[in-house]
Amino acid sequence: MGRDRSAVSPTLTAAETGVVLAVMAHLVWGGMAFYFGLIRHISPVEIAVNRGFWALPVAVLVVWYLGQWPDVRRALTNPRHVAILALTSSLIVFNWGFYVWSIEVGRTLESSLGYFINPLLNVVMGYLFLGERFTSPQKVALGLACVGVIVQTVALGYFPWLGLMLAVTFCLYGFLRKTIPVGPTQGFLIEVLIAALPLLAAEWWLAERGEARFAANGYDTLMLMGCGVMTAVSLMLYAASIRRIRYSTAGLLQYISPSLVFLTAVFIFGEQMNVLKLVSFVIIWIALAIFSWTALRDERLRREAEA
Repeated sequence: MGRDRSAVSPTLTAAETGVVLAVMAHLVWGGMAFYFGLIRHISPVEIAVNRGFWALPVAVLVVWYLGQWPDVRRALTNPRHVAILALTSSLIVFNWGFYVWSIEVGRTLESSLGYFINPLLNVVMGYLFLGERFTSPQKVALGLACVGVIVQTVALGYFPWLGLMLAVTFCLYGFLRKTIPVGPTQGFLIEVLIAALPLLAAEWWLAERGEARFAANGYDTLMLMGCGVMTAVSLMLYAASIRRIRYSTAGLLQYISPSLVFLTAVFIFGEQMNVLKLVSFVIIWIALAIFSWTALRDERLRREAEA
């Protein structure tokens, strides 16, 4: 499987390493909302295109550094793995485009709702398909999280189709990636390779219409390239974490990035926040605190019993 240089610390267990990697991924994701706000003048399609295209050289460098080319070749010879990675590639590019669009049209809060809903969908998927079960405090935490999401929905005042679409596509992406034996960096490289030609075609189409901003000036060009670097780093961290921790635990950790997006929308972008939205935010963080405390306690007890 190549050289193992991905561990955060040799003293951490696989589960602890997975949690650290997941937190790092969500900090990057949370910060990307502000980043995209700096390039609102660029179309969401072009941003999504460059997110995928410029992630490709980063993925190539990481795979080369870790010595994982044999893994990539093996995955490419398996038609089932290639088919699933083609599906996950389509899901994530679709998700990127609508997320950027939500920021550009001033609907960042609604997109954050989608990523609040997404962990709940992960929990349901883990329960239904992966045999994951919960303690009583964890069930309370999940119930509180559901209440928080419902309050968010009421606060919006309309059916949150955008948030639900973002939640469903990203949930399916994570679930499908977890169910195939392809490493995180190897799988991501194959995903962006599959998407490369369609993304190039989309950029050419924008250029023909006179709408492309890439190469128009130094600022836009560098910012678009930066989208790819941030995307590659965050997705590879997430894919590495998801293979080390329970899918439901990964779901609850995903409240980090939408919380950062929520704060960015309110305090930087100036989107409206009422009392209901604030209440939902507090409820969801209480749920995350309960679930996290329970998970850490159970992990400590398990390690003590093994010792």
